[in-house]
Amino acid sequence: MATSILRISLLLAVLRVTAAQSTTSEDSHCSYMLKLPAAECGRSLVDEQFMESSMIALQTQMTQMNLVTKNQTEDIRNLSEDNEKLRQKIEAGNKTEDIRKLTEENEKLQQRIASIETGRNRFVVNVKQCSKRSHGDGREYGQVFSCDFVKKRDDTVLRVVWNGDLRLIHTGSRGGSARRWFFTINGKECRDPRTIDTQLHVRDSDSDNHRPAYVEGYCRGIAAGDVYVAWNVGDVSNGQSGYNVGDSHTGWVATVRIIVEEVDVDSADTVIV
Repeated sequence: MATSILRISLLLAVLRVTAAQSTTSEDSHCSYMLKLPAAECGRSLVDEQFMESSMIALQTQMTQMNLVTKNQTEDIRNLSEDNEKLRQKIEAGNKTEDIRKLTEENEKLQQRIASIETGRNRFVVNVKQCSKRSHGDGREYGQVFSCDFVKKRDDTVLRVVWNGDLRLIHTGSRGGSARRWFFTINGKECRDPRTIDTQLHVRDSDSDNHRPAYVEGYCRGIAAGDVYVAWNVGDVSNGQSGYNVGDSHTGWVATVRIIVEEVDVDSADTVIV
């Protein structure tokens, strides 16, 4: 920048001296100093209008260069001030918390990119399967199988799945027998949007049929952190009114499993009701 300004200053000085002279320049001098086309070098350098135009153009260029230099200095000063403010803000804040938030935002971004690329409206953030072979439980009340899970984010939903055998034998003489199997999450049934459950009702006291069962559903409002998912058996939803408890059995010789998925659902495309 300084070299360009010096060069323009020297040209201005030459123009002023040349304008003061009333002589005609050599072609070589004309071509070298003013960079005129060959056809113009035969003309007199004492063309006052041409000299004035050249000087004005050069002075304008110098002014513009000075402004650019000034603006650059101002920009550097502003950036330095902004950088100092940012440094002070980081030092005053919780660096660990900032890093955690940035990491979460980056994970969300990567997952949404993957969702767009695959054309899916939802994608799995985290998944776990708990399974056991030949797991049979003959109780009529309580928890029969469970799965621990760690949820990464507050804004995701949980998808829970039960896969295994269910059996119910009627006992008693009236109304048949009924049992209900249901999920609990951290000791409570899902309420947003609904409970995740199934029921069996039988009238035949000789029925010892083990039925394959697949039950799944989504649950919102589960906070990040440790999550305890359990598969339970108990009374039907109306409090067992008019039905016998019967003889229930959960699982048998096949594998039983609970699958837990933490899912990010694009609310613009998917509605959970």
